[in-house]
Amino acid sequence: MNPCDDYAAVQTPAGTAWLPVCSGTDTTCELRRGHKNPGVLALQVSLNQCYGQDLAEDGDFGPATEAALRRVQARVGTTADGLYGPYTRDAMLHSGTWGDERIRYDGPGGS
Repeated sequence: MNPCDDYAAVQTPAGTAWLPVCSGTDTTCELRRGHKNPGVLALQVSLNQCYGQDLAEDGDFGPATEAALRRVQARVGTTADGLYGPYTRDAMLHSGTWGDERIRYDGPGGS
């Protein structure tokens, strides 16, 4: 699976969610420790805004981001492996256009 290397506004029935993407619009991608890019930043923002994880929003997927993602994965019922991919994408909430929006996305490759 390709790494997420950016983020994009993705329309959902509930509103606009900001999701990690690759190749401009593909939401079927992954993030893991060692990645450093805008896609990681989008994940960190969602982990903070939707789950109160208090991460530095620096775009660097280090041990703190991995630990926060594992906590959220356990909370939402996916495998708590610290890897962000389609199943985690669909299970967790993502930040919306406005800071108080929390939006679920059900996209390709997940569920």
